[in-house]
Amino acid sequence: MPTPHIAPMTMNDYPDAMNLWRGTPGIGLSAADGPETMRAYLLRNPGLSQCARLDGMLAGTVLAGHDGRRGYLHHLCVGEAFRRRGIGRMLVESALSALAETGLDKAHAFLFADNAAGRNFWEKAGWSWRTDIGVVSRMTRGDMR
Repeated sequence: MPTPHIAPMTMNDYPDAMNLWRGTPGIGLSAADGPETMRAYLLRNPGLSQCARLDGMLAGTVLAGHDGRRGYLHHLCVGEAFRRRGIGRMLVESALSALAETGLDKAHAFLFADNAAGRNFWEKAGWSWRTDIGVVSRMTRGDMR
């Protein structure tokens, strides 16, 4: 079985990443995933987001960024044909290494509460499901409801 090539995500990866995300249950997309916003995210967090490729095909992604205190992982996604090969773990470890190089010592991952497969992955990888915190959200412009 060939080893995937893990490399920092660039905008050249974006079209393939969007196709992967759109076709994967449990990945929530919004206007924040549009090309200009994604370009800004990658520029603000250089070298942190990762892509895995096998024979030139995009096998998986993880978006990684930080706020100066904590790292955040989003859109960890491995294409169905590439699962059960350790690619998800490789992507996470690559992103965590890149975050550690920026001086961060902790990261959080976001997933939908009803994403049982995602929760199973993270727990098997040694991450803890937090029950002591929650997330609240609000739009910054327009209708604030």
